[in-house]
Amino acid sequence: MWEGYKNYDHYWWVNQRTEWLQEIINSKPKRVDYGKKKIWNIPVVFDIETSSYKSYGEKYATMYLWSLIVNGSTVVGRTWDEFQDIIAFLAERMKTKKNTLIIYAHNLPYEFQFMRNWFNWKDVFAVKERRPVHATLPEGIEFKCSYILSNYALSYIGENLIKRYPVQKDVGAVDYSLIRTWATELTDTEIWYNVHDVQVVSSYIQEKIENEGGIDKIPLTNTGYVRNYCRNFCFTQNATDEKLMKKLKARYHERMQSLRIVSECEYDQLHQAFSGGFTHAAPSHSGEVLHNVGSCDLASSYPSVMARKKFPMARGTFIGKSDLDEIRGLTHSGKYCLLFTLCLKDVTPKFRYENYISVSRCQVLSDDYVANNGRVASASEIQITITEQDWDIIEKCYDWTEAEVHNLRIYPADYLPRPFILSILHLYSNKTSLKGIPEKEVEYMVSKNMINSAYGMSVTAIIRDLYEYSNTDSWLTHDANVVDQLSKYNNSYQRFLFYGWGVWVTAHARHCLWEAIFEFGEDYVYADTDSIKGLNFESHQDFFDLYNLNCKCELRDMCKYLDIPFDLCQPETITGKKKLIGVWEREDDYKTFKTIGAKRYIYEYMDGKLNFTISGVNKKFGVPFLLEEYGNPDYKELYRLAYNPTFAEKTESKDAMDKILKLHESGEIPYDTIFQMFNDGLYFPAHATGKQTLTYMDKGFCGECKDYLGKTVTVMEQSYIHMEPQSYYMSQPLEYINFIMGFRDASI
Repeated sequence: MWEGYKNYDHYWWVNQRTEWLQEIINSKPKRVDYGKKKIWNIPVVFDIETSSYKSYGEKYATMYLWSLIVNGSTVVGRTWDEFQDIIAFLAERMKTKKNTLIIYAHNLPYEFQFMRNWFNWKDVFAVKERRPVHATLPEGIEFKCSYILSNYALSYIGENLIKRYPVQKDVGAVDYSLIRTWATELTDTEIWYNVHDVQVVSSYIQEKIENEGGIDKIPLTNTGYVRNYCRNFCFTQNATDEKLMKKLKARYHERMQSLRIVSECEYDQLHQAFSGGFTHAAPSHSGEVLHNVGSCDLASSYPSVMARKKFPMARGTFIGKSDLDEIRGLTHSGKYCLLFTLCLKDVTPKFRYENYISVSRCQVLSDDYVANNGRVASASEIQITITEQDWDIIEKCYDWTEAEVHNLRIYPADYLPRPFILSILHLYSNKTSLKGIPEKEVEYMVSKNMINSAYGMSVTAIIRDLYEYSNTDSWLTHDANVVDQLSKYNNSYQRFLFYGWGVWVTAHARHCLWEAIFEFGEDYVYADTDSIKGLNFESHQDFFDLYNLNCKCELRDMCKYLDIPFDLCQPETITGKKKLIGVWEREDDYKTFKTIGAKRYIYEYMDGKLNFTISGVNKKFGVPFLLEEYGNPDYKELYRLAYNPTFAEKTESKDAMDKILKLHESGEIPYDTIFQMFNDGLYFPAHATGKQTLTYMDKGFCGECKDYLGKTVTVMEQSYIHMEPQSYYMSQPLEYINFIMGFRDASI
């Protein structure tokens, strides 16, 4: 541990800035080289607290407290004028024009919307409109986003990702429904709530500085970690000799030059063929309350197919028009990856328990199509761009009267480069071997995050519009220069990935999932990317055993072909058990289960614990609401403590859950009505969702605001974000309701 850093147990007000600066100086902050300049090698973090309110129906928000921590020492203020003064003060005293100072904000887009018109910006880089990831002032001060660096909420970082300089976020300590202004008398709890927030991020950044060897080594995004790791491994293969490293990099670069996207048409076709994970509910069981439902997950599904499946490994050849016999022959040979546009007429379902083609991915879809919650069940005409993996599923799912194949491209298929596969397997090995070791908890979380990001970096869009922030015209969007961006992509000496690989990663993973869907048939209940839920699991055990055996054989074939030790595919856990990548693993069964569509299901585990997944509702707030509203209203605090405790309530939370399970077993807290109400029309009030509606306001205001203590003052903002709790109404499209009713009528 570096003794120059610590989180101080006090804070300074802006009128004590001289003492604050002296405390920073006493901590002996260091600088490191940063291009032609220097950079302060210290953690600096900024955070604000705001109140949203309405006046005469108009939405407003105002900042009432800010904190800025520099190398462990915190200064707090109440107004933007004070923050401007502090920034100017730091720029002068720390000579930031020659010594760059990086200031992190957790969720920079939020802070930036409030402060953007209080400063003149030299440069703002954004991934999309209103999503800046760094913003630079002329004085040499750079604001960066710590959320996209960590991919975790503040509370999670405090609990799990900082060990050397521990500090916790004060979850739930401040009531945001109370309106506060710059003049509101704040309690010590309210001030420390904000100070602890910056201390959490500061500790996290300090540990990153130590782990990475300097603040200049910290990437901009979380994906940057795995990108840098895999790139370095591919280029150097852990070699230490400089000549050998140059030779290996040149060899890898030469291979990448054979993987070029030759035209905008090819990129568009690859982009059209890309689709994410398959998530859907079986129409035969949608809306039914089921019992004894089993669940199985694929272990590291995406990394697994990256290791054992074959991908485009040379430049594609454009064939053009083809037919289904040729597609079947090329697919069966296993020598090629196919990319083509499929046109079908008079499409009807062959496999009645699920539909594959997504409505949103069809380039042509006749008006008479019948949809199954976003999936095509039937249509007079369909046109869609797919891979051979998609084709194999579609042929088993649908019947048709006519079919045409256009724009066929074929790519020689082979394993991904050996060093790239090795980098993926090393990440998997680290995640598996570190899990459950208390002193390696942070390293485990980093490895887990990296392997989860390994796939994402391969499908980063090549052609992007450019988003520019103007001090006068706000956000400007510039159309992408396709030719220029493709040229830069193809010729980049740092490129170690091919966009097409990402397209086939998800295609292979969907194919693996659909093997299970076809196997389960009428027992199939729900699928989501790398998991399946169904009935009568024991009768399908042979399928899982055979699949896992085939997976092991594929991994052995790959290892033999590329001379990779097979043990890397099955690292040992903390208990000494070998854990093979990519196999089906049984999860906890459900005593009761009900789904009404994708990302909408509720379940009770065998031990009686109740939970749900609803896109748009945080289960920490939603489950207690359901238990109070439709279970037993007498245990409101018990529900909150069990499902949404503060960090200090962790022990009490476990006891509360145990008590709920006993009360449920005795019949005191029944679930029957909850499962019955989990349907079209279920309403979650704003306090029960944990979600906020954000309204970006670009026009400033100056007006009167009355705080919760009754004090009225003038407040001013030049731009802001209004936030208010968001209610949720669970509704189903009429076409889906009609489809389910028609499906059941046809099944009678």
